[in-house]
Amino acid sequence: MDINDDPEVREARKRWLAGGSALPVVELLASRGAKIEAAAYARLALAEPDCPDSAELKAVLAGPSSPPSGWDEALAGFARAPSADHWRDLIRFVPDESLYLRLRDIVGRLQELGLDGDTIFQYASEVGLTPDLIGLVEQGRVSVRTLEQRAAHAGGAKTTYFGLAAQSAFLQGDLLGTVRLLRQSLAHENELCCTYPHMAFIRERASPEQAEVLDRAGIPPLE
Repeated sequence: MDINDDPEVREARKRWLAGGSALPVVELLASRGAKIEAAAYARLALAEPDCPDSAELKAVLAGPSSPPSGWDEALAGFARAPSADHWRDLIRFVPDESLYLRLRDIVGRLQELGLDGDTIFQYASEVGLTPDLIGLVEQGRVSVRTLEQRAAHAGGAKTTYFGLAAQSAFLQGDLLGTVRLLRQSLAHENELCCTYPHMAFIRERASPEQAEVLDRAGIPPLE
């Protein structure tokens, strides 16, 4: 079943949009294996001031994981000279079952070490997409070009990466690019990935004039 047609997910989303908690939406998506979608919804909710479920939302996607020996040195080496070899050196410390969680630490630490958002996203998104990577996009730190390049090789996750590219274009003031990329995101929707979180990010920040352009372009309104 398409995740968008799941009656429990749809009902939880409606309750959230009506002023309820986003936590049930995130938990349902995560339980159904839609980790990318769960991360996107969690980031939207956590961006709200005084999010009442912030600790729980973070816990759903984080979980316990402690750094292995040599982790700090590997991170510093990659930050000094980003390369495929250094990335492999970094990832070899991480067991497969902890990889998704460890990416969150990688993204935060590399930011602290001064590495640019495009480079962080380019390498880290090859392994998985976390709320922290989505946060880089929403902070305007990842270029449309990087996101489109990632979308080209994203397989079933093209919807998500084109949607993130649309967010990046919107933050840069490129409304035509936003429309183009939202259309590409919509065209690649599947049972696990949908455009809704990206449309929500843009619609919630759009001026009345920008919203009118989105309407005329056929971008669906929020339900």
